[in-house]
Amino acid sequence: MAYQHFEPISKQLTIIVGLTVVGFMAFGLALSFYRNVLFEQTLDEIRTQNNALKGKIAQGYRDLEYYRSAQYKDKYAKENLGMVKPDEKVLIITDKPQTDPLVAEPNDSLSDQREAAYLELLRQMPVIEHWKLYFFYRDKIEELKKSL
Repeated sequence: MAYQHFEPISKQLTIIVGLTVVGFMAFGLALSFYRNVLFEQTLDEIRTQNNALKGKIAQGYRDLEYYRSAQYKDKYAKENLGMVKPDEKVLIITDKPQTDPLVAEPNDSLSDQREAAYLELLRQMPVIEHWKLYFFYRDKIEELKKSL
């Protein structure tokens, strides 16, 4: 029989308790490190928000300074109240009305009208018919374009 030497229970218990305490301390250290990383990220986000707010406040002060200026008061009086200084003339500039690109103009060329009719025909056609034309009747696609 082989001789086995067992340590007393008190030594084994001390080692287990010691390892448990060290494990809890390592876990606490990792948790503390994680909390510090999260705190640093939160601080960076707060710094970014503070800088954005500082920019908005500075812009607000610039706007306020402009609104208090004589130049703005003169502009407001002319635009909204219709006031004009003596010997001053008013020139009103308006933009040209935007034309809708979908509305066809009367001077469209015949080819543009044909292309529009062809595209409208394709829109109304089921998708399976598109594929049939593409795979089996490619020459008919050109004939269809020319006929419209």
